[in-house]
Amino acid sequence: MTRPRPLRILAVSALWQGANDYAFVRAFRRAGHSVSVVSEDNFIPSGWQRRGLRALRRLLMPALVREFERALIAQAKHLQPDLLFVFKGTYVTPEALKAIRSMGTVAINFYPDVSFVVHSRYLAEALPQYDWIFTTKSFGLADMKRHIAIKHASFIPHGFDPETHAPVKLNVNDHQRYDCDVSFIGSWSIKKQLLLEELQRSLPDVDFRIWGGGWNKARGVLGSAVEGTTVNGLEYAKAIQGSAINLAILSEIREGASSGDLITSRTFHIPAVGGFMLHERTDEAMQCFEEGKECAFYSDIDDLTVKINYYLKYPDEREAIAA
Repeated sequence: MTRPRPLRILAVSALWQGANDYAFVRAFRRAGHSVSVVSEDNFIPSGWQRRGLRALRRLLMPALVREFERALIAQAKHLQPDLLFVFKGTYVTPEALKAIRSMGTVAINFYPDVSFVVHSRYLAEALPQYDWIFTTKSFGLADMKRHIAIKHASFIPHGFDPETHAPVKLNVNDHQRYDCDVSFIGSWSIKKQLLLEELQRSLPDVDFRIWGGGWNKARGVLGSAVEGTTVNGLEYAKAIQGSAINLAILSEIREGASSGDLITSRTFHIPAVGGFMLHERTDEAMQCFEEGKECAFYSDIDDLTVKINYYLKYPDEREAIAA
C-alpha cells in the first residue's frame, strides 16, 4: 500500500500532555507529517482567576485576539501549509481563515463541545469559513445547521491518546495520592455538583474524590472530596487507575444546543487506561460498550447508588469489567 505523502500542517492546539488537541498533533507527527503549532494559550491567558485580572483580560481581549490572528497568519505565510487543523478555535477569526485559505490551504475544525454559541463571539462567524467541521456531538450536525447554516460537517466520536491514556504502574506515593472508592474527574457544572452532593449524602462511608477545574466553588458542600486541582497527562491515568469506580457524568444542555452530552472524551479515556467505568446511561454510550461486560451504566441517582454499593462489594466482577 502506498503511504500518503507527508503534509505540512499548521495546528491551533494546546501544548500540554493530556490535552485532546495535542494528542492530534502528536498523532500527525507519528504518521510522518510536519506539524507547527500556534497555541491560543500563548496569546490569551486562560488561567487568570482573580476578579481584577479577569476584568483586565476582558478589556485587553480584542487586542490579544488580533495579536493571535497576526501570528497565525504570519506562521501560515512562512509554512505554506497543506492543512490548517483547528481544535475548537475559540479565538480563530474569520479574517484569519480567509487569509490562510487564500494560500490554497485546506482548513478543518475539530469541534469538541456541546454548544457552538456560548464560548466566544468569533465562532459563529468563523465556523462557516472552514472547508469541513468534525463535531463530537451527534446532535451537533443539526444544531450547526439550525444556528449557523452549516452543512459541510460530519460526526466523529472522541477517542483516546495511546501515549497518555494507557495503563500505568502506581508506586506507593501514587497509591497514597489517588486511591479511593469513587472518583469523578472533569470540570464543574451544577448538574454534576447536585448529583455528587446527593451521592455523598446517600453513601457517607464511601471515599469520594473529585478532580477538575471549577470545583472549589463546591467545596462548601462537598468538603474534602474536592481536591481543588486538575490531574493531567499521566497523573490523569494514575487517578483513573487509583479509583475503584470512575464516574462518567455527562455535561448538561447549554444555550444553543439541543442536547447535553451523550458521550464525552472520558467515555473512552477511562477504559483505555484500564479503569472501571460507571457511565451515565445514554443510547449513544451503550452503542460503544456492552453493559455489565465492558462497563456499567446508571440511569438516575437511585440506580447509581445501588451500582456503587454493588461494585464496591464485588471487586472481582468490577476488575473483570475493567479488564
